[in-house]
Amino acid sequence: MELRELPAGSPARSRHSRSALIFLISAIAAALVSMPLLRAVGMVLWPVFVIAWLINLGAAWHLAQWARQQGRSAWGFGLPAAFGTVASIVVYVLLALLGPKAAVH
Repeated sequence: MELRELPAGSPARSRHSRSALIFLISAIAAALVSMPLLRAVGMVLWPVFVIAWLINLGAAWHLAQWARQQGRSAWGFGLPAAFGTVASIVVYVLLALLGPKAAVH
């Protein structure tokens, strides 16, 4: 499979970064909303972290695709992002700061 270079501002390139950000915000919001609800009804709190982590897996997948589009290792950025929301935020910032990898001629 040939990896074609997409323009920097193309919709396909920005879609994965935007989707990853949406998943990250959703994971944080789900944790913030569900923790007081579970505490109010007297339930254990571990489902909060499981729900946030499952939502975070979507962010990790989009971060891996974004890294691949930049010419970087999808596993190298996607796998650490799968460990949790904080790791995903770090990977998101790294990818945003690094930008597309320069083509080797």
